[in-house]
Amino acid sequence: MSSHIRVSARGIIIHQNQILLNNFGKGEYYNIPGGGVEPGETIRQAVKREVLEESGLDVSVGEMIFTLEYEPHHSDFLYGERPQLSLVFACELIGNAEIQPPTIPDFDPKRPEIKSQAQWVPIDQLEQIHYLPYIHESLMHYLNTKEFSPRFIEEPLPQKA
Repeated sequence: MSSHIRVSARGIIIHQNQILLNNFGKGEYYNIPGGGVEPGETIRQAVKREVLEESGLDVSVGEMIFTLEYEPHHSDFLYGERPQLSLVFACELIGNAEIQPPTIPDFDPKRPEIKSQAQWVPIDQLEQIHYLPYIHESLMHYLNTKEFSPRFIEEPLPQKA
């Protein structure tokens, strides 16, 4: 039996003024590496495993910096039909920064043919790319201040064109 809310764990990894993101559809959009917590693992273990699966990179998991709630009905079913609570942690790279192909790529829930590829993105280019979830202000505040005061962020409604 699955729970009503899916718990996921994500990691913010910074290296040489770049952030590790998953690139979907050759730049159509990006997101923070991470995914669902598996039975029997801690949330920090899930972050470490997910980053390794998606990028081949080893990280140490630090403090939680965001909690992000996704409610499908409020977000136009952007990430599917199941509510999700994502815990986002600051991570430090251990060793090599060379990204490997994902062992288990993420995919777009609405278009499974679109798969992810991890990529280092210069922090100064974040405003020029489309990344999900919609946490740009909070992410930039964290990157600029390194404040570790956890915040609860609700996924805002998508802006209609």
